[in-house]
Amino acid sequence: MNQFVAGSAVRFAGASSIQSSQAAASNAAPPASENPAPKRIDGVANVANRAVLLQRDIAPSEPPPVSLPLLGSRTGNLFADRVDPTLHWYLASFLLHQDIDPGFAFRASQSGQDESGNPFYTAQLCLTLQKSQPGEVGDFSKANPAATLREIPLAEMTAMLSSFYTDEAGQTKQRDIIGTVRDNGDGNLLLTFTPIMGVSVLGLYQDLTVFGKTQIKLSASYQAWAPQDQLTFVRPQLALLSATAQPPVSVVPVMRMRLFTPVALQATRLADPQPSVPLVQTREVCENLLPLALKYRQDGYQLKYTVSTDQIPNRVIRDANDLRDFAHGGSEFSELKALGDIGLKYPTLSRAYVGSFSRTIVVIPDHYSIVRSRIGCAAVCMALVDSAASNGSQCKFEFDFTVAPEVSRIEFLQFAQEISRNPDLKDYKLKFPDFLQDNLPSNLQTVFKSRAQFLAGSDPHTFVVSVSIQDDGTQTPSVANANLFIMQLCANIGAGLIGSLNLKLDDGYSIPVPSTLVLNFAHTTGTDELDVQIDEASAQIRLSNQSPLDLQVARYALVSAAAITLAASPLHMPAGAAVSIPLPAEHADLSFAADAQLILPTPMTKADITKFLNFQTADVQETQYVIAIDAGSVNFNKLDSIVASITFATLPAVVPQVLTLTKHIHADSTHIVIPLENAVFSLPGEVNLTIKFSDGATADLKFTLQNDFTAQPVLLLLQSDIDKNMASQV
Repeated sequence: MNQFVAGSAVRFAGASSIQSSQAAASNAAPPASENPAPKRIDGVANVANRAVLLQRDIAPSEPPPVSLPLLGSRTGNLFADRVDPTLHWYLASFLLHQDIDPGFAFRASQSGQDESGNPFYTAQLCLTLQKSQPGEVGDFSKANPAATLREIPLAEMTAMLSSFYTDEAGQTKQRDIIGTVRDNGDGNLLLTFTPIMGVSVLGLYQDLTVFGKTQIKLSASYQAWAPQDQLTFVRPQLALLSATAQPPVSVVPVMRMRLFTPVALQATRLADPQPSVPLVQTREVCENLLPLALKYRQDGYQLKYTVSTDQIPNRVIRDANDLRDFAHGGSEFSELKALGDIGLKYPTLSRAYVGSFSRTIVVIPDHYSIVRSRIGCAAVCMALVDSAASNGSQCKFEFDFTVAPEVSRIEFLQFAQEISRNPDLKDYKLKFPDFLQDNLPSNLQTVFKSRAQFLAGSDPHTFVVSVSIQDDGTQTPSVANANLFIMQLCANIGAGLIGSLNLKLDDGYSIPVPSTLVLNFAHTTGTDELDVQIDEASAQIRLSNQSPLDLQVARYALVSAAAITLAASPLHMPAGAAVSIPLPAEHADLSFAADAQLILPTPMTKADITKFLNFQTADVQETQYVIAIDAGSVNFNKLDSIVASITFATLPAVVPQVLTLTKHIHADSTHIVIPLENAVFSLPGEVNLTIKFSDGATADLKFTLQNDFTAQPVLLLLQSDIDKNMASQV
């Protein structure tokens, strides 16, 4: 302010004194040639000069108004600017992060016990909000391309989490937790709510995963111009907002959350300010209400819910019981769903289960099949025979198969790499199941078996399937059923023998975990039959087939710590053969993985089967075998009888078998004792037929038919066979 020092002097704040004569002199400067002597200053003039100086100090110029939103111009989330008619402001919207939110985490920790001795937990919830431009802002921008749009800066941003529950009186109550808001720098906000304590931990977990009634209120303030006579001022007071319980809001969690003005602003619609009404700066409040519903119950968030103690860090929460009693019984395993449908990405895998205590992932294969190795297929047929029986063969066949997961090694390595890249799973180990369920037996679907048994194998992750085939009366001899069983085993089309292995994860996991069982030589799983050698001199990888069976390598991969390099070109590898493939320049710690299958003869004969099925006999080497002829389709009106004499060129010790058919007996059979391998694999016979006619004048018709009585124990004699041979003799 101005200070008057003396009647003839004026002092300005922060300046030295100026004499009145000097001030007057400054108003009227003399000519440059003159040097006037000091004169007496007129008192009236002195007063006038002082008034001029005072007027300059008391009435300074007013600065121009700053550009801010004009509150009375608000339309939705759009505002006009007070100063610049081409400038428009808008309030941004905030949405829950699109799935899957990388910032989401629900971390509980057991920090002691409550007064009742129950576990006492504290927890932290983190999630991300995404900033977006409201739809009407985009529409305005398209309709007004010359307009300038600017986002309104927000300040004093706060968040409140509300979880709803019902008290003993049946009234809806809510738990409110104040959170912190951090700008990630990319327009997204990270919200952190902590500490969540005691029963609120269990309540919030269930609200997020079961009931879906949690919501977040996001509040912030912004600066704007408003008419002085219509000024409203609302300060966000979360404690006041939380004092009144609000009913849960059922809204789809990914919907756009509207911005709304407080109730006080809604009550009075602000009109455009008139020029006569002065404008003043004010601070307004905006709020977002975001219902969470069950957004965070999706499979992708499964690993984001963790609980820990001093002994066990960051264990995945299986269900609410983990928060009621951390040491409660039950299985440690739950199906791994956070990675999506595993079977779609890796067809030879079915699904996986994560063990929170052991930190293991048990991989369930799409199916199990017969193991093959350097000594061949793990398939054995043991025959026990009693040829002394007077009626029937009294044979018993025992088939034993060792089965293992038929999983592509390449797909398994790709899955392992995906696990290692996942921050929630990178420390987990992969394995296959080792046990079978007792209360839900495995099964094999075939009518030819007498019984099937399933046991753990001698090698890890393998199982033994034992199939017994016995005589079931004279009408269903075991030899015939064993033959049909082997035909299914060797079928070139389809799986043939299908079953199910019911796997066990641990004693507490009661839900069945099935995997398909395939017994067919077209589906096998390899072990050590491929030998890989790196030849540095020739820069080649030498791959050799060490098994007695031919292999077809469908694809292979060169595996390093950094990548899996696939080669889809197939490799034909006969038994004992070798091929070479190029060795890459960078091959430190290089490994080889291949997907291969057996090359089967087409069609597969009984003689071929012995390459894949190890046939063994015990005690007796021969068995009784039934052969028969059926002439049911023959017209006996002109026939007296049909005599068939059956001989076996490969079995000269077997005497010719004679069967006689008449008008009254159209089929006949007999038992012969033959070596067991002939009964199972091949029994070629020559059938010499003599047709006798009833008129006595027609000469007998004789002709010969060939038949393998192992493949077709009953020879079907057709009328066409007789007619064809009659025509050839005319």
